[in-house]
Amino acid sequence: MKMKKILAATLAATMVMASALTASATTQSSGSGDTYVPTTYAEKATVTANAPTKVAGLEVITSVAGVYAAEKVQGVAVKTDLATVKANLGLKVGQIPKVTIYDTDPKKSDKAMACVNAAAEAAGLDVVATLNVDLGAVEKGKWVTLTDGSVAMAVGLPKGADTTKTYSIICVQPGGVVTMLEDIDTNPKTVTFDVKAGLGTYALAAN
Repeated sequence: MKMKKILAATLAATMVMASALTASATTQSSGSGDTYVPTTYAEKATVTANAPTKVAGLEVITSVAGVYAAEKVQGVAVKTDLATVKANLGLKVGQIPKVTIYDTDPKKSDKAMACVNAAAEAAGLDVVATLNVDLGAVEKGKWVTLTDGSVAMAVGLPKGADTTKTYSIICVQPGGVVTMLEDIDTNPKTVTFDVKAGLGTYALAAN
């Protein structure tokens, strides 16, 4: 019943969704096939595969290389191991998984945020942070858009977030498809959920 209410509430917003979400970053490649860097972000945001990173103060390994530029949350990491990532995404020989993660808002992704806000209102949730995630691959220096598969991603809640509340994720995909995802970890300071291949907007919402 809750999902039906959410979809009904977002119908008006999804009717006007473009065929793709608005992304604020353009990309460039070093030509090596191993670098995917949005031109709007500093190089220091680039992380290599299987590198240690901090998520809610804990050191974890993120398996997928890319640009981890989200600043409103306390760290992001792809928890699925690299071999499983490649299998889940159906990558071919020579394709390297990459991810780009950055904060978003109505100025960057207005239609996606309209869906997020409508879904949150319908479900009685408060949005505490919203990320745009582009999960794809690089092959011979060129970006490869993926459409199938998913990986598990852990995100640290923003500083000051109420850790006594229950968190879920509102996912908006191109075309206005809205999905509610549950937190699949037990750490009150983080949320872990399945990120789908391709571009998507993911809002962390508290109940």
